[in-house]
Amino acid sequence: MSDAAEGSSPAAPIPPDPAAPSSPAGTRPAAAPASAAGTPLHRERLLPGIGTWIVIVAVGAMCGVVLVPLGATLALVVGLVGIVVAVVLGVLTAPVVEVSGGRLRAGRAQIEVGLLGTPEELEGEDWQRTMGVGFEPLAFHLTRGWIRSGLRAEVLDEGDPTTAWVVSTRRPEDLALALRSA
Repeated sequence: MSDAAEGSSPAAPIPPDPAAPSSPAGTRPAAAPASAAGTPLHRERLLPGIGTWIVIVAVGAMCGVVLVPLGATLALVVGLVGIVVAVVLGVLTAPVVEVSGGRLRAGRAQIEVGLLGTPEELEGEDWQRTMGVGFEPLAFHLTRGWIRSGLRAEVLDEGDPTTAWVVSTRRPEDLALALRSA
């Protein structure tokens, strides 16, 4: 069958988009790297530990327990809704650590990866020392007590009073690799 019989026409040149920035000789710009395009090199939500989840569920259930004198059905429904709301809030309020677009985002804070030194993976005793006797008051900290590992990266910007970024992560090797490759 020919192209005309299939309903398709020969390939015609695509007219330039007037809204797009012009490029020399009508060529299209090269695609941006994956991290610049918005695909994260690393993304992790620092969800609470098991003990915190138990407390979250208990607090949600207490909403229903309070209403037991008014009726068991009402108490059960309100308790279940309270548990669901508490769990959703627990997930939504957990900070996200992400490396994308040449930036490290930790919670609501962010910094250009180029302003950070070599990332140092911290686990076990190294993490305990960093959070204990080696605590840096001038460093930016996004840490969670239920996560026992993290990463430290020195801030190279002389004008920044922050000495380093210390971030909790369950996958320090992955975060360090993402920072190095960004």
